Amino acid sequence: MRVIVINAAPRMETGNTQMILTPFLVGMRDQGTRVDLAVLGRKKIKPCIGCFTCYAQTPGVCIHQDDMSALNERIRASDALVLATPLYLDGMTNLAKAFVDRLVTFLDPHFVDCDGGLRHPLRWRFPKKLFLVSICGYPGLRNFDPILLHMERIAINLHTEFVGALLRPAVFSCLLTKKYPERVKGVMDAVRTAGEEFARKGKVSRGVFEAAAADICAVEELREIANAYWDRELDRHGDRPA
Repeated sequence: MRVIVINAAPRMETGNTQMILTPFLVGMRDQGTRVDLAVLGRKKIKPCIGCFTCYAQTPGVCIHQDDMSALNERIRASDALVLATPLYLDGMTNLAKAFVDRLVTFLDPHFVDCDGGLRHPLRWRFPKKLFLVSICGYPGLRNFDPILLHMERIAINLHTEFVGALLRPAVFSCLLTKKYPERVKGVMDAVRTAGEEFARKGKVSRGVFEAAAADICAVEELREIANAYWDRELDRHGDRPA
């Protein structure tokens, strides 16, 4: 299986998204998966302007001449697409959204009946499976509800199967390696196992999903640690909220 992985985190390899993504990729590669990693922060991808040039004037070809053209070829050669993004105000990053919007070139402008409504058929081959890797600072899986719904709708529009997600809430607690070494290790081991399962089965089991999202510390402790950190930062910069 060939999987294209899209890292849509603005902090690229230095961010918490990559911290979770790395063991997931290791797990996939250990199973022989050909992983094609694309870091959007290093790409020039202009936003879709809704001109519909790619529908009729230059069918399947965007008016923008940027890095998305080469990325599309890599997508067409893949069996699955993994989108990795941190949660920004309950949604994907602007890098991720610009990328998703530009996937419109994969669609033919005609309408067809689909999922009880009308959709555009595919013009180009698109990966058969779509998977999400996402993190957020807030504790609790409910914070991911909006992006999960969005991914389901994206999958419908692109005639692919949304096969699930690897979600890590309270991601900053994964940095508590000195205080909770076994708990952090358990989470990271589960993330790696998730990559192995995705490579073998094309999805992640519920047990592994829950282990990767497991609490490392109590919500109260997380709040105290986070607030103390930001108090120090505010003091360091000589600033306080009004």
